[in-house]
Amino acid sequence: MNTTVRLTERSGSNSSQRSKGFVPVVVYGAGSDTQSFSAEAKTLNEILGKNPRAILKVEFPGSGSKNAVIQEVQRQPLSRTLLHVDLQQIDMKAELDTKVAFHLIGDPVGVKSGGVQQVELYELDIRTLPDKVEANFEVDISGMEIGDQLLVSDLPKHEGWEILTPEDTLIVRISPPLVMEESADEATAAPEAAEAEKSEE
Repeated sequence: MNTTVRLTERSGSNSSQRSKGFVPVVVYGAGSDTQSFSAEAKTLNEILGKNPRAILKVEFPGSGSKNAVIQEVQRQPLSRTLLHVDLQQIDMKAELDTKVAFHLIGDPVGVKSGGVQQVELYELDIRTLPDKVEANFEVDISGMEIGDQLLVSDLPKHEGWEILTPEDTLIVRISPPLVMEESADEATAAPEAAEAEKSEE
């Protein structure tokens, strides 16, 4: 995967840049002042599609290259057109705070039994060295049964990561089948209805 982003001096309005295939980019961090540039939308979209947490080699116009990560992305809500990207320069020897996406693998036993998988958390906040950053965190949920839930505290340890998300945060649960829940409600309602009819008589 190409992780080189070539920056160019920003010229013209944001809309005119986008019409030429470029996106406004802001670069900050590592003790440097915030700077504004442009970069090819095609390159940024390819990186975002393959590994949005990749360490990038950012080439500045006339002043060499530095390492950076994508910190924030703005897109047009309907068309999903890339509007703006923030890049954070990084020191490869200093820890940084970032996010890693969950990749849930396996078909839970509870789902095969009719349960419903409900995902409540999609990303984990971590602190780690840049070369320890990964695109996703694989978590095997195949053994989860109906009524089970997975919390951040249940996650396997990952070398080099300090997890910043609170331990009691819910990631995924396997809920009872909706039909069973409805049946239970109906069963509860039936005696109440019968009692109401008797009182009316």
